[in-house]
Amino acid sequence: MSDFLSVVVISYNMNRELPRTLYSLSPAYQRGIRAEEYEVIVVDNGSKTPPSQDDFLDLGMNLRIFTTPDALPTPVHAINRGLNQSLGKYVCVYIDGARLASPGLLRTALDALATSPRALVASRGRYLGPDFQRNSALQGYDQAAEDALLDQVNWRENGYGLFDVSVFDESSGPNWWISIAESNSLFMSRTLWHELGGYDTAFQLPGGGLVNLDTWMRACELSNVRPTVLLGEGTFHQLHGGVATNGSIGTVERFHAEYEAIRQRDFQPSNAALSFIGTFKHKVPDIELSPAKEHAMPLDEEVVVSFSQRGARLLPTPLRRIIKNAARIVRWTLRGQLKTQLAALRDERADAELIKASGYFDGAWYLETYPDVKASGYDPAVHYVRYGVSQHRRSGLLFDDRWYLYRYGDVFDAGANPLVHFVKYGQLEGRRPRSNRDE
Repeated sequence: MSDFLSVVVISYNMNRELPRTLYSLSPAYQRGIRAEEYEVIVVDNGSKTPPSQDDFLDLGMNLRIFTTPDALPTPVHAINRGLNQSLGKYVCVYIDGARLASPGLLRTALDALATSPRALVASRGRYLGPDFQRNSALQGYDQAAEDALLDQVNWRENGYGLFDVSVFDESSGPNWWISIAESNSLFMSRTLWHELGGYDTAFQLPGGGLVNLDTWMRACELSNVRPTVLLGEGTFHQLHGGVATNGSIGTVERFHAEYEAIRQRDFQPSNAALSFIGTFKHKVPDIELSPAKEHAMPLDEEVVVSFSQRGARLLPTPLRRIIKNAARIVRWTLRGQLKTQLAALRDERADAELIKASGYFDGAWYLETYPDVKASGYDPAVHYVRYGVSQHRRSGLLFDDRWYLYRYGDVFDAGANPLVHFVKYGQLEGRRPRSNRDE
């Protein structure tokens, strides 16, 4: 019982999603951990129909459920209540109770926590469905489609099959080696949670605003900590209309404004050096393993990978790239996607070259500001075109990406990249690259 683990799960109007989440955290699903080695604490934050402990007796787990009659829109107080109720030497906070866990999440996290008394352990988050969920929803992805998807993959028996029907979320991708901005399953010792002071109650917006990102940032800034990200494990977001996941650009702006008011600075993701531990038990797409510099995957006791992936990394870099590119072409050909995928890559490259030539994109500034991008080996312009906007990254000092989207709602509604739009159309239409007060 010395390594007893508490998992604090926050729920709000999740009658469809929470039963799946709790099953994914149950002894029947989790591998390598016994029921007596951990507890799950659900703190409901004011649901119209709160969950009842009697509803989950068949799960055979140490489960306690607390309700919050006078709940506030922010989940922060519910989280801190769960931390105070927890009994474990180690505590995990699961800020979003709509996320399924992979089968080895708890066991692998405990293994990672054992590597250092000051270990911070996090898993990456993913969206169920073909794309970021706000994009998938525009293409007809809804809860009925998600239910069918989960039935198709038979996730209760094949939990690692969830990786095959999901994508990294904005805070966790685009590959397994890049820095993360937050985690829905954040593990650390009770001592570190006490040192951190739990979640900051200054964050009062619905959904907590950027409090989860702030918590990971503050935890990484504690002295002598060891941030560790799990390989081959993760959490999978079910579609439920959450504020943070499906909010408008105005909502995101309010989140950032609250953060800036509290911290007196713009939010920037943590660039703390990461350790990795875990095994891949599913077939990982090439794009999620690369691009990664040689040093991005230290092959020592801190990282455990499958033999096939370790062997592949022993090949010379040029040969690996040739093999990976050939594999992509074969896969696209077999799926009838070759023409479409190649066209998309050409368009992406063309947009990257366009913003490079515009004078508004500052590649050197981008790499200096975001060292994780530099470490990943991406061309900065390509990274910005592909991921920059969804990860709330700026393109430079001469163009304000967030302001442009907020100011010109038609650009946001069209899902356009703000700088690409400005260079192609906006400046010809007399649109501004940033607000007057920045000049």
